[in-house]
Amino acid sequence: MQKRDWHEFPPRRRKKEPHVGIFWVVGGKPIIDRTPLGEAEPYGDHLIHPPSHLDVWRLFQQGGIVPIDMEYDEHPRGRVIYSTKSHRFVLLADKCILRDHGMVAKIMLVMNLPEDSATDKDSHYRCAVCLGKELELPLPSR
Repeated sequence: MQKRDWHEFPPRRRKKEPHVGIFWVVGGKPIIDRTPLGEAEPYGDHLIHPPSHLDVWRLFQQGGIVPIDMEYDEHPRGRVIYSTKSHRFVLLADKCILRDHGMVAKIMLVMNLPEDSATDKDSHYRCAVCLGKELELPLPSR
């Protein structure tokens, strides 16, 4: 059975439209900035939420949503993208987030993602804790 593109379904047959976007987990709570799939922008073989983590973090700092004294990459973070090849959503995230199945479920719920959405880690999304753990690994001997 071939999957159909989301846009092929007439609006009256759609439930809530899924979103792509970026997110963090700050103080045990998801902080999300998202775009409905119908308004997402192409990026290679994907549809994405165009603002960067850095730009959105600065806006969230100005609005008092996130701590003013912390950098955007200190907290676990990730992104939801839509693959135009596989017609599937992918939640890419820090491994600290992916280990917390309850948090993944919350993010997927807020983003209105279908049940067949994939999750994966991405080396681009690593928090300060994960980077610190990696730096503690012994160097290979020569």
